[in-house]
Amino acid sequence: MENYLAELINRMNDNSDMPLPAGKSSADTISWKAMREAEKVEDVAYIPPLMAFINMEKDINKRDRAYFILGHIAKNTGDMDAAVFLINRVGKEKQRYVLSSLLDRISNLKKPAGTDLSPLINATGNDAWDIRQSAIKALSLAEGKEAEETLLRIIETSHSEYDLLYANNALSTSGSSNSIPVLMKLLGHKKQDVSGTALYAILKLSGPEMLPLFLEQLEHGRNKFTALYGVIRYGDAKVVPNVVKRVNQLVAKQRAIEAIGTGGKTEIIVALEFLVKYAQEEPSIRKLYELLRHKKYSLLWDSEKKWLADYRKHFE
Repeated sequence: MENYLAELINRMNDNSDMPLPAGKSSADTISWKAMREAEKVEDVAYIPPLMAFINMEKDINKRDRAYFILGHIAKNTGDMDAAVFLINRVGKEKQRYVLSSLLDRISNLKKPAGTDLSPLINATGNDAWDIRQSAIKALSLAEGKEAEETLLRIIETSHSEYDLLYANNALSTSGSSNSIPVLMKLLGHKKQDVSGTALYAILKLSGPEMLPLFLEQLEHGRNKFTALYGVIRYGDAKVVPNVVKRVNQLVAKQRAIEAIGTGGKTEIIVALEFLVKYAQEEPSIRKLYELLRHKKYSLLWDSEKKWLADYRKHFE
């Protein structure tokens, strides 16, 4: 068991095949393949020897790789002993790169109510931007008020756009409806990444009562894809005109990039999946379908054309 871990860590740090020969990519390297192998490890029997290794190992590169393996075991299995160990190591790890990487591992782990988050909260005050922002991300997936209160305090006091967007993202999994008033203040932020992550967090934390906000953001905001998700989540037939209007805006001209949402679908597909439910009752939807099938067909991405073909019978 320990021999395998030592061998895996050595392969993760192996640079003997660098520089790469012509025609090869990073995915062909020994270290890249070992990292992908480490991401899949889920044997909890490896947890005690990894803990012992980390406590004793002086080589920062080997220690960093051990954190990587242990973090993925904790993520893959939900083992709280591993998660708590990693959190407690935050106050002991001094090397900047290794500490930032450790915090990134922790960000993917669930932290039930009662988990001591003080090492993470303390790290959010670090002067080093990479440690501070990784610590903010590490407060994701945390239950209880401590994480939420810390993230809200960061939003209300930090002037760093990156602190703000990472705090918004963390709040989307660690916050509650109590966070919404603070998040709403960021919807007009000059940086779209900040306003966009704030609206996404509101979407994750809100209920049907926020439909007017998403309608307003769909009409006048800068983060229309996220607003559309809110409109279709909480809307019914009454919002069909708003969604139809949005699709018409999208095909008014050729889009520069094929923007894909969290579900792997374009904004038009997300809209159409909502509209198809009302296609037989709403003439405006069938009219939109004909527009997309003919006049605007050349402006659609291949995935959208395929969707129209697959769902054709629902519109005719």
